[in-house]
Amino acid sequence: MGAPQTVGDNFERQLKIKGMYIDNAKTYIQLSTGALLLSVVLLHEILGVPQGQRLSPDPWLAASWIFFLVAIVTGAHYQAFAVQFLELASGVASSHRNWPGWLVRNPWPLYAAMLCALYLGGICFTVAAVKRL
Repeated sequence: MGAPQTVGDNFERQLKIKGMYIDNAKTYIQLSTGALLLSVVLLHEILGVPQGQRLSPDPWLAASWIFFLVAIVTGAHYQAFAVQFLELASGVASSHRNWPGWLVRNPWPLYAAMLCALYLGGICFTVAAVKRL
């Protein structure tokens, strides 16, 4: 058995692991943003929809945009709450109130929502693209 873990060691491990999740969330935010831009490029450049032409309503494409936007927003919120989690775990006295406290202590639902929204956006975008081809 190894040496007993101290509070500082635990924080260092949390910092390293949570930092990887925060970086990963940043990547998913970038992917979601890129997917939003790709959908516009797909419509105008690949499918040849003129720039000024009003798009026919496509619920699959609209759903993909909504899901990608949800992924961006939840990813950004996850990053903020994960940093507050680390601040709380560090033991440093905070000069501001952490609200909502449950999400600061458990930011994982935002991460899960971000992943689900990204994948659902990808599925909806794929269906919309296949329907238009």
